[in-house]
Amino acid sequence: MNGRRDAISLDEAQRRILAWAKPVGAEKVPLLQASGRRLAEAVRADAPIPAFARAGMDGYAVRAADLASASPQNPVMLEVLEGDPRDAAVYRIQSGEAMRVGTGGPLPEGADTVVMQEAVALRQSEDGTRQAVFLRPETAGRHVTASGAEAASGSLLLAAGTRIGPGQAALLASVGVATPYVFRKPRIVVVTAGDDVVPVESEPMIGQVRNGNLPMLRALIESAAGETAWYAHVTDEPYEAKQTLQRGLADADLVIVSGGISVGDTDVMGGVFREAGPGLLFSKLAIRPGSASSAIVMDGKLLIGLSGNPGACFAGFELLARPAIERMGGGSGALDWCRARLAEGSVKSNANPRFLRGVVRIEDGMLTARPCEENSSSGLISIGQANALLAIPPSAEETRPGAMIDVRLLSGWQERAWQ
Repeated sequence: MNGRRDAISLDEAQRRILAWAKPVGAEKVPLLQASGRRLAEAVRADAPIPAFARAGMDGYAVRAADLASASPQNPVMLEVLEGDPRDAAVYRIQSGEAMRVGTGGPLPEGADTVVMQEAVALRQSEDGTRQAVFLRPETAGRHVTASGAEAASGSLLLAAGTRIGPGQAALLASVGVATPYVFRKPRIVVVTAGDDVVPVESEPMIGQVRNGNLPMLRALIESAAGETAWYAHVTDEPYEAKQTLQRGLADADLVIVSGGISVGDTDVMGGVFREAGPGLLFSKLAIRPGSASSAIVMDGKLLIGLSGNPGACFAGFELLARPAIERMGGGSGALDWCRARLAEGSVKSNANPRFLRGVVRIEDGMLTARPCEENSSSGLISIGQANALLAIPPSAEETRPGAMIDVRLLSGWQERAWQ
């Protein structure tokens, strides 16, 4: 690599970053604290799922053969075997018997069918025993989930790399995994830069802005299942910037810088990146916004530089930092894109691909994308309005209304999809 600012494609930039973004290790954590983490090892069934034949609804467990001749004109009466439905598995029914069972509960041995309780009448026989009355035949296996119907013992349930969500957590609990072995959350240091950036609680003077990128980046890191080790803001003084980055690289798996990454006289981080020599991965992208996004490797660790402009910083995180964090946390790092129809209105084409903040809704059964009205690199309000990044190709033909474009749906996109 050299220090020239040759623009490279987004695909190439992602490839270079992911080549250095390796999983950061694994650990065992309590299942109740594992949400959002990725499994570091495969999980297999320790027993059949379900472990026993279970009833699909409240009713009576029977042998289907006993009901073969049942009809309203020829009702079949079976003796009700008395017992707690929760303990049905310890009982065995013979031909001519039925037993009460509950939804999800076990079946008594010998039963192969459950008849829903609404289809059964009860009567008292002359000798005082209870009888269940059936008016129609039932197919064997009706309303019964057989043991092992979902998975046989030893079968693969969850592959390594699977993210633990609600369904995965329930499955892990069902097979007794109380402390899953998961990839560690990447520890990330966030450094914002610039004399013109002041703390949130400060009153900015003309030419100054409050530091909105810091809380935005911390929230984005959390959404990517990373954790912020610590954060700092540096001025335009080179020594301070270098010392802060060195400390960050010593403490974290990844350092994300926002601001000061371009080639201006006061762009202190840009100077640090240009001094990286062979460690420079890239310092310019052929995209808008975020063309100044950069990446270097220092001390064997990855450092990603994002624009100080909020809109460009947001796009840069989604396109560059999120894949790195996902990869470090045990994922593939590949971004998910889908296709959406570009809504009415003109979208200005550009010599480079653009990634606009936009709103995707479901209209006429299709995903329909509209760019936010304000889409400048420095824009703030549209970051909160957007539920997607819209990939606008350079071709004017591909940006006409009705054209199909790639969109990356952001976390929680459904909240605005139906508005």
